[in-house]
Amino acid sequence: MLSRSLSKQKVGQFQKKKLPKRLLNSVFSSKQVQRKFPIQAALDVVLDGALLGILGIVAVMSFVALHSQYLWTKSFTKLETTRDLNRRLMESTSILESYLLKNQKLSRYLVPTKAEDLLYVDRPKKEETKKLSDLTFRYRLLEKISSFPVKSGY
Repeated sequence: MLSRSLSKQKVGQFQKKKLPKRLLNSVFSSKQVQRKFPIQAALDVVLDGALLGILGIVAVMSFVALHSQYLWTKSFTKLETTRDLNRRLMESTSILESYLLKNQKLSRYLVPTKAEDLLYVDRPKKEETKKLSDLTFRYRLLEKISSFPVKSGY
């Protein structure tokens, strides 16, 4: 009889203990927890909301960081391209200048100068330049008015 009872049991499997339904309902019932511990239940709801808010903020900030990194990479690539083009332009300009200087024959009218040969002119006064600009403005205005065609009739 003993052997019969051993053969019927499944060897290697654990027996499941069933908890009474009353115990399960009392442990996992949110209404009962809210009734017994209202402060703890409210704190649980607040913490759940805070955690969801933090997760949302982390997701938004990650998106902002990745997007700004993408924009920075794009701008830096453009900057590198611009620097390379600027360097090439400077090289080609220097090659052209050296070629022109080698092949250009200086005119007879150009003479080498020294610092003593330079003339320094004083800056004109503001009042004189303003009067001159007013006169030229008036002259240009009168020229425009006088150049309009005259229509005959009423």
